[in-house]
Amino acid sequence: MEISEFILYAYPFRSRAERVLWTLREFDYPYKVIRLDPFKGETRTEDFLNLNPSRKMPVLCHDNDVFTESSAIMEYLNDISENQKLIPLEPKEIFNYRRVFHYGLTEIEPYLWIAEQASRLKALYSWPEGTYEGAIFRLKENISCVWQWAEAGEYIANGKFTLADIYFYHLITWAKQHNIEHSSSVSEYLKRLQERPAFPVEMLPN
Repeated sequence: MEISEFILYAYPFRSRAERVLWTLREFDYPYKVIRLDPFKGETRTEDFLNLNPSRKMPVLCHDNDVFTESSAIMEYLNDISENQKLIPLEPKEIFNYRRVFHYGLTEIEPYLWIAEQASRLKALYSWPEGTYEGAIFRLKENISCVWQWAEAGEYIANGKFTLADIYFYHLITWAKQHNIEHSSSVSEYLKRLQERPAFPVEMLPN
């Protein structure tokens, strides 16, 4: 079945949208990217608000459907693929995949996002003094097991490339932007991901 072109709305800077971009490329789906600058009011237009009233990106449009939330979009793109799957099919492997992915969603990304709001985006968000330091402290505590997963095998879940690798590439490199360093083994894991043919240069840290 031929799949029509996807339209990905993304920020002009590195963001969660790049997770979706990488996923589109892994499945070799046709796509185009439209980048909107929120600082110029481009996410407040009537057209974009009709797509996503929260004014957030990524937003993925396909035929007459609109999809939001990066991890949910990634899983949808996997579900409609007829050629390959980047989520395991065997129950125990599915559990391990979900365990790893959900840990990132609950114990890593929230602290990264708070740290981002309390530092680079502090002009847009108001947080009490010490918020950044507290978020980084929790992040350093929680990310230690991620290092173990990345060092244990070729990929982060079940030894096979999955959507979790796309997700954790973003989280690990995002953490490094906040001076959270990792081992040479983790660096080798990141390099292995960068060498995939579908890897988008937009995912490289600034």
